[in-house]
Amino acid sequence: MGLMNTNNNKNLIEELIKKVVSHPNDTDNYLQLANIYMQENELDLAISVYESLLNIEPENYIALTNLGSIYFCKYDYIRAINYYSRARNLDVDDFSVYFNIGNAFAELGEFKEAMSNYIKALNMEQNNYQVYSAIGMLYQDHENYEEAYRYYEKALKLNNKIAENYINPALVLMKLRRAENAIEYFKKALQLEPANSKIILYCANAYSAASDFEKANSSFEEVIKMVPNYYQAYLCYAISKYDQSKTDDAIEIYNKAIEINPNTINAYILLGNLYFSMHKYEDAAEMYKKVIELQPADSNVYSLLGNTYVMMKDLRSAISAYKQAVDIDIENDELKLIYLEIIQEFIKQKTSEDTDTNVA
Repeated sequence: MGLMNTNNNKNLIEELIKKVVSHPNDTDNYLQLANIYMQENELDLAISVYESLLNIEPENYIALTNLGSIYFCKYDYIRAINYYSRARNLDVDDFSVYFNIGNAFAELGEFKEAMSNYIKALNMEQNNYQVYSAIGMLYQDHENYEEAYRYYEKALKLNNKIAENYINPALVLMKLRRAENAIEYFKKALQLEPANSKIILYCANAYSAASDFEKANSSFEEVIKMVPNYYQAYLCYAISKYDQSKTDDAIEIYNKAIEINPNTINAYILLGNLYFSMHKYEDAAEMYKKVIELQPADSNVYSLLGNTYVMMKDLRSAISAYKQAVDIDIENDELKLIYLEIIQEFIKQKTSEDTDTNVA
C-alpha cells in the first residue's frame, strides 16, 4: 500500500509540474504540488514551490502560513516569524497565526514577544487550553514555576481528558519540591494512559523524591519490565538507589545502562560522580575518560577529570585536564582561575620538593 501511494504521488507530482510550467499563473497547481511535497517530507522542495507561488501572489495566505510552519519544523524560528508575520499583516483574524508566532518567539527565548502573541491568541479563543499550556511552558522555561503552575492549572480545567495536562503541572510541582502533590497528578495521567511507560517513570521519580522508596522501586521495575532497554529509566533508578544509600545497586544499574547504550555519555558521567563521592577517584577518572573519548569537546568533563586528579594529588595531570577545559571554553573565567590555582599549587609543591632535596 505504501509503495502504491509513493508511485501515485510520483505520477501526480509529474503531472502538477507540467501544469505549473504550462499554466504558471494558476496558483492552485502550486498549492497542490507543495502539499504533496510536504506529505512526502520533502520540505526544501515545498519551500521552493511556495516561494515561486509568492513571486506570483505575494499575499497568498496559505503559502505564507505553511512556509512559517515548515521553517518552524526546521528550527529556523526567525524565518518562521517572518512568514507568519506577513500572514498576520493581511488582517486575517486567525488565532493560529498569533499562537504560532508566540511559539516561535518562545523557542528563541523572547519572553515579552511570545507572551504578547499568546495574549492576542487568547483574546480570540479564550477557552483554548493549548495557549494556557504554552504560557505555562513559557514561564517554566524562565524558571517562574509558580506562574507556570497557575497557567497549567487553567489548561487542565479546560481539558482534563488528556494526560499531558496533568503531567505539565506535576513536573512543575517536582521543581517546587512538592513531590507528594505531583504524585497525585501523575496518577491521574496514568489513569488516562495506563500503558504509558514514560508516565510510570514520572511516578517512580516522584515516589523517590517523596522518599516512598518501596513504591519507587516497584514503579522502576515495572517500567524496565515493560521496556527492557529504557536507558533513561535505568539512570533514574540508579539515582534513586543512591538516594536510598544503596550504592552497590546504583553502580550495577549504571553499568546496565552503559551496556544498553555504550555510546551515550550520561551514565558514564553519573557513575563517575558516584565514584567521586565514594572517594574512588581512579574509578571516577576512568569514567570521565570514557566520556572524553565519546565527546572530546566538553569542557565540563575535563574539569571533572581535573578535580579528580587533584584529589589523587596528581597535579601534573590535573593541569593538563584543566588546560583542555580552558582551551575549549576560553571565555570561562572561573575555569581559568581554577587552572591558575592548580598551577600555583604545583609550583609550590615542586619548590618544596626541591628545597627538601637540597637540604638532604
